[in-house]
Amino acid sequence: MRIRILGPFPPPFGGVALHCVRLIESLRSMGMDVRGVSQGGIPAGIDGIKAFGLSALLDRTPVHYHTDEGNHRWLRLLSRIWRLTRTPYIVTVHSFRHRPEFDDPRVRRSLADAFHHAKAVIGISDEVINDLEQRIGVRHKRTRTIASTLPVSLWERQAPLPADLDARWSSGQIRVLANAGRIVRYQGKDLYGIDVLLDALSMVDDNDLRLCIAVGDVVDVDLWSDLERRIAAEDRISILRNSSTPLVPVVAHSHIVVRPTRTEGGPSLTLSEALELGRWAIGSNAVERPLGTVTFNNEDPSDLARALRQCIQDQRRGALPPQLPANVDAVQKIVNLYQRCQF
Repeated sequence: MRIRILGPFPPPFGGVALHCVRLIESLRSMGMDVRGVSQGGIPAGIDGIKAFGLSALLDRTPVHYHTDEGNHRWLRLLSRIWRLTRTPYIVTVHSFRHRPEFDDPRVRRSLADAFHHAKAVIGISDEVINDLEQRIGVRHKRTRTIASTLPVSLWERQAPLPADLDARWSSGQIRVLANAGRIVRYQGKDLYGIDVLLDALSMVDDNDLRLCIAVGDVVDVDLWSDLERRIAAEDRISILRNSSTPLVPVVAHSHIVVRPTRTEGGPSLTLSEALELGRWAIGSNAVERPLGTVTFNNEDPSDLARALRQCIQDQRRGALPPQLPANVDAVQKIVNLYQRCQF
């Protein structure tokens, strides 16, 4: 079986990009002939990934495309090309939040048509599947929910700690990590909930605690300016900006990983990899979280402070969370779908 994985490979190191890396590694471990086509960067140390270009459009090898609501124009364009060249394709949707363009009936029809002609549509959660149906009327005959929490790749595990990681954090007695892939607003508020985390931290009186906030793209400069001012006033916080290496080594070096997002497409790769690596994981209850996550009430800093104090206490007494097994079932479900689609 031959297949191409098309998506935004790292760098930068977002959740979809790492999902693509993990999928390629998992499929190859099962003996499949898999190549990557990147709409992002080209990760060093992984063979068989090339930049997206004209040759990719002319190649009729089956495609597994990874997208979200922000890339709807690409999906509409690529779908037309794949239909013209008779190239079979599957689409995995990692989130499908509302965008103003979806109010246009022509956009909705074009998107629905692109999904309709796919061999199958994968949503990483039931919420994503429901969003597709409610926003553009998509309910494909081969619609599947398959979690994006694939096994952490060997490539990530072997990566070094970032050279610019703050030594005060890396030598701290209680190391807490939060990952904000983008600094952006959703319905007028900080999507990743860093403001909620800062409020909670102010309620946790613990001098051994050190917080590292890994920040990706800054979309909303004004929002980031406000957050930066608050971070600068708290000497227990470090910032890791746009790292050139995967975050997994930092997760492995932490004690507690926090995901205070107000909403997202699925349970969170950040939390699942923390649990897979044997670290405490704290997440908002905005969506369903991986088994073993300590949850807090969404947008409630006092409840997040309670969860932080609970995990700190457990860490100090040497207790560890239940380790989450690598999700090999998700990989097998994807392979089974390829076979049903006769890829």
